[in-house]
Amino acid sequence: MSEQIGDRKRLRRGELQAVRANADPTGERTDRLWSHVRAVPAVRKASVIMVFDAVGGEPEADRFIAWCRSLGKTVVVPAPERDAEFPVAPDVPDAVVVPGLGFTADGARLGRGGGWYDRFLAGRRLECVAIGVCFAEQVVDELPEEPHDIRVDMVVTDMGRGGAVRQTSA
Repeated sequence: MSEQIGDRKRLRRGELQAVRANADPTGERTDRLWSHVRAVPAVRKASVIMVFDAVGGEPEADRFIAWCRSLGKTVVVPAPERDAEFPVAPDVPDAVVVPGLGFTADGARLGRGGGWYDRFLAGRRLECVAIGVCFAEQVVDELPEEPHDIRVDMVVTDMGRGGAVRQTSA
């Protein structure tokens, strides 16, 4: 990582952590966010969905996970540690719901800095849809990126779904 990009990422992480700290990860906005995620065709069609276990102000996912399981979907939840092993091979999920401190409308993502999702998403099947989720104020115009940073296919917020970034059959 170039030192300049690393510095920009650290600065942006601090800014976006402050934004996320002001959001209620369990309230009405979170319910709306997951309602929009449930409406995504790739989520409705998926047999295997990977969903994060919320940490540090991320939108609480328990009810979404329960909804997935009630439909007979297999839910994979990675461990929250940055150096955790993958819970399944990257080519297994049909959809991956990805948290982030911030996203751009075209799918750039800034996470917590461990690179776990970049490594996982790099090995996914072409048909697997990566869905970034956050609150609307976490969608920004620009994020610093490096060649190893993997973009998500779409971003979903409490205000709705952004346009698909990558054309998928889902």
